[in-house]
Amino acid sequence: MKYMPIVPIGLFDVLDQSGVKDVFMLAQYWKNSAYREFYTSREWDTVILDNALYEENEPVPFEDMLNMANQITAKQVFVVGPECLEDGIQTGRMTREILDSMGSQGEIGPHINLMCILHEKPNEMLEQLRMVRSYTDLAFGISIFSYRLGYNRGDLAKFLKLPDQSGRYIHAFGWDNLLEVYGMDGNFQSTDSSMAATAALKNINLQVDWQKSRLPGKEGVSKSTRFETTTDNEITADPYIKKETLRNIQFLRTFCDNPYKWGR
Repeated sequence: MKYMPIVPIGLFDVLDQSGVKDVFMLAQYWKNSAYREFYTSREWDTVILDNALYEENEPVPFEDMLNMANQITAKQVFVVGPECLEDGIQTGRMTREILDSMGSQGEIGPHINLMCILHEKPNEMLEQLRMVRSYTDLAFGISIFSYRLGYNRGDLAKFLKLPDQSGRYIHAFGWDNLLEVYGMDGNFQSTDSSMAATAALKNINLQVDWQKSRLPGKEGVSKSTRFETTTDNEITADPYIKKETLRNIQFLRTFCDNPYKWGR
């Protein structure tokens, strides 16, 4: 499974040094020239372009996201489609409307596919999946909200029979708990998290303190624990922060690739 690190602008040089080729982009920052130029000036393997609804009151318009996707050089780009965070069935309807209007099975441009996030409880996800499974090139995601509700996302993927025989792409949106990777391994192709940079900024040693987790019902569950993405100041210029962020990215990439080499 691929780890897609989210880092502030001031640590883009570290992302370069890490050799990461699979990235998770936040569409709401496209208007920031440093953010936009970094992601459009490099060649990537896999890019997931999120619609900003997790962090903003309104999503970035789908047409704008398509325009962004067409400016990115990558082997594959997945554009997160319109969604309703509280309603999987409505998200399914919105997904179908987009694809039917484009006459598409999920591929919406050269190397560009739509990604549909399944919300958020098991039976609702199953009904949503039935609405859109026939779109053979459509990619799927399962959000961190399901984990925070207490569901094991590995079990959810198995319940939904994902990945299926079409070989479609499956992504785990957000990663709070290191140990969750054992359940996700084999069911998801990738996950994203700001964990590498956040741990460096908060002086958390990820290889020692595995219990650092934004658990449901605990203070600090939500976005309050994440740095500001546009951070580009003396904090991120600190050589120690850069070194620790790079170390964390390398550790989390290795861990996601083969979690069974860790532990006893």
